[in-house]
Amino acid sequence: MKNVVITLGTAITLATLVGLTVVYAGLFDVSTSWKDPALVRWVLATTRENAVKSRAALIKVPPMEGAQQVEEGFRSFREMCASCHTPPGASASPTAQGLNPEPPDLAKRAEQMSAAELFWVIKNGIRMTGMPAWGPTHKDPELWNIVAFVKALPNMSSDDYQALDQETPEGHGHSGGGHNDEGKSGHGDDSHHDEVDGLGDVHTH
Repeated sequence: MKNVVITLGTAITLATLVGLTVVYAGLFDVSTSWKDPALVRWVLATTRENAVKSRAALIKVPPMEGAQQVEEGFRSFREMCASCHTPPGASASPTAQGLNPEPPDLAKRAEQMSAAELFWVIKNGIRMTGMPAWGPTHKDPELWNIVAFVKALPNMSSDDYQALDQETPEGHGHSGGGHNDEGKSGHGDDSHHDEVDGLGDVHTH
């Protein structure tokens, strides 16, 4: 038993020394041009997905209100999201091409994630990915508008998107509550706001 304890202690000490060496010697490449190994990508992706699911489980999804809500969400998406999340039929922007991890295809992500999970990510952001938290600057109803638009993306063609772009005036839609001028996230339809606030940590740009 004594040998096991000594071996374990030695292993922990060596691991700590290696970790400190990597940190203080600048051995870890923090550039976006460096691609994570497959194991690291799996760990990060699995951590992200499970963290989002566990926190989104507490969120009550309000009724989706149809085409008008999708249009309001589109206006915010165009201004806040399109530069990173490439719209249907468009080419990736320089910003999107320079991000690591790369921003996901939201049409595919909308089929894989629930409305509550999308809302949580949009509201809280995901650290170390480039995905900002829109909760501090936008109220919940406006974020739900974006969720409604993202959920409509799987069935939206390039022509559909272009038509929406041409028909919709510039600027955010504010029928869902608008910006949060006080710098705090409005409670809106997130009836479990207190349980899920302050927990943002993961990647889905």
